[in-house]
Formats: sequence, C-alpha cells, structure tokens
Amino acid sequence: MQLRVVSDDGDVLRLALLGRTVQNDVIPTSHAIEQYLGPKGYARLVLLSLAETHLIDSSGLSWLVVCHKRFCQAGGKLIVHSMTPAVKELLALMRLDHALNLADDEPAALASIGRNVV
Repeated sequence: MQLRVVSDDGDVLRLALLGRTVQNDVIPTSHAIEQYLGPKGYARLVLLSLAETHLIDSSGLSWLVVCHKRFCQAGGKLIVHSMTPAVKELLALMRLDHALNLADDEPAALASIGRNVV
C-alpha cells in the first residue's frame, strides 16, 4: 500500500492510494495515514482518492473502516472518492457504501462538505 500527498492547503488534505491494497502490502499497525495528518491528526478533513487503486482485499477494506472510525471519533472526516468500478462494486457488495463517506469524484466530495472545487 502506498499513499501519496496530492495537496495540503492546511484545511483539506488530499491523498491518493496507489496500486493494490492487499494483506501483504498493508502496514500491520494500520497507521499509514498518520504521518500525513500533522498536528490536527484525525480531526482533519481528508479526501482519499482511489482512482489508482485497482485491487483491494479484506485487509484493505479493514484499513479503510478503521481510518473512518478514527476520523469520526476525533471529529474529522475521511471522504473516499474516485473509486474504480471494481472497487466501487466491492464496497457496495460489502455494504461499506452505507458506512463510509463515499463520493464519485473530488468535486462531489468537496460539494458534500459544502466547499467549492479548489
């Protein structure tokens, strides 16, 4: 699993999840995202693009759920967007489309929180 910072304006952190997210690639502690959050930690607003993620297994799904939970507990928000069709279908099959904050693309993610495209 590889994360890349797309942008960070101090208000909104944009990250991209790259490649495949499977058991052998997921960091065991599931804290991969923390190094990018800064002092506000999970209280931040983070947009996570899955446009370049073509394979995700149960450990990758678990990582998303754990991250979502940590953001909710800290008062932040994680919005996952731009899923490939296969990943979007898997999230729906696992009913995670009802549990996670999902958006079709980045403009839709920003609109869901009342912001314009920046």
